[in-house]
Amino acid sequence: MRIISKIWMKVVIVNRLCLILIISTLIVGAYAADPGDRQLLERLSDYYYAKTPLVLTFEIIQYFDEADSQSLIGTFYMSSADKFRTDFIDQEIIFDGEWLWSWDQENDQVVVETLDPQSSLKFIYDMLRGNWESFIINRMDSIQTDSLTVMELRTADENAYFKIIHLNINTTTKELLSADYLDYKDGKTEIRFSSPERLDKESGQTFFDTKRYENKEIIDLRP
Repeated sequence: MRIISKIWMKVVIVNRLCLILIISTLIVGAYAADPGDRQLLERLSDYYYAKTPLVLTFEIIQYFDEADSQSLIGTFYMSSADKFRTDFIDQEIIFDGEWLWSWDQENDQVVVETLDPQSSLKFIYDMLRGNWESFIINRMDSIQTDSLTVMELRTADENAYFKIIHLNINTTTKELLSADYLDYKDGKTEIRFSSPERLDKESGQTFFDTKRYENKEIIDLRP
């Protein structure tokens, strides 16, 4: 019995040591986010906020496989009051801070609904606005010769729509050059941005006004 007890104790000790080694390996292998990493994100947000009301162009590229993709080019406007607007060739979308208003040119109708948290427009808005609370920095690589920093993020919620996010940031101009993400189905989407330009004060007040839709047919999907 004593021999069995001694063998059992050795097995327990070995198992505990193995567990400690595994945990230590995971801790050492994990990226330890530096406070400077978060500061870079904050400087990025401050840069865009200082430009508001702003306008920039963007291109969304959705990849189906290595040889198949589709792209969509639009214009993005952002105010300092939690509002944004997006213009496509035949569509105009305004988020008034509470509801999403989408005007379709072909049908000349306006749909009012909640903003989909999984939409590319919400993703663009969060990146430019600096809504970083729900994101965790996985790692950051700097390419000094090009003043380029590649930052990898993930969402704090493991059940979130976005699995992995990459930001390509110009550390000299503090501009977001592009962003890409993998969704929960491993579908890849890339978004490329132009440099922002500041709108004049009058445009900043009228571009986000939903009163322009008063005489349109409105389909109200608000709960």
